[in-house]
Amino acid sequence: MSDPSRYRTIVLAFVLLLSCNAMADMHFTANPTQSAGEEEQQLVAEITAFLADYEIAYNNQDYRTVKSMWHDDGNPIYMAEEVPFPLYGQDRIDNYFNPRPGKRILDGIDNKYSKVRAKFISPDIAVATYRLDYDIKLVSMPAMHGWDRVMAVFVKTDAGWKITAYTEAPMGPASMARKMMKAVPAESDQEKTEREITLSTIKSLTEDTVSPGFDEFLAARKDIEPTH
Repeated sequence: MSDPSRYRTIVLAFVLLLSCNAMADMHFTANPTQSAGEEEQQLVAEITAFLADYEIAYNNQDYRTVKSMWHDDGNPIYMAEEVPFPLYGQDRIDNYFNPRPGKRILDGIDNKYSKVRAKFISPDIAVATYRLDYDIKLVSMPAMHGWDRVMAVFVKTDAGWKITAYTEAPMGPASMARKMMKAVPAESDQEKTEREITLSTIKSLTEDTVSPGFDEFLAARKDIEPTH
């Protein structure tokens, strides 16, 4: 993987990837964060308090309490980053939290929720976005860290807010890898080369999996001008 003959190509790909990322960052940070109104601030406070309790239960692997914080309509939706399809229904949720009955699969998990924003869809339904940072250790495996953007739907009941739908939305692989590399800078030349190879590999994979016929799709729309 560290063949010197590939080094110049890898570095060029790395620079191009960083350039694209810089343009995206500039685009999405150009405007200040929209301020929250009084109603939204109150909703955010309520959802934040809910997540504080949810975090404690989850980190204690108290899945009975975790599931009790979900709306009991019998048809929850859970989209986990590690599962390639959404989980619909109570049986799927039960299986997600207890995939191998009678066998421990986690030594521990530490979830932290932050950056909560929310809005009402109706007086009793709200949608919220927030950040999830986690440290996790599976049995017989090294500990790992990760983070996700989350969007969840909440229903207001007599017992307070309950989750009814939950989606983890990781960034694209190249963007996520760059952010992780920025958070933990490479210290040696070997580490720098390995990370450049990683980004180059991600770039190759995303290019190699472009759908058949996309060239024709682009050609048919080459004269289209965006409307705003």
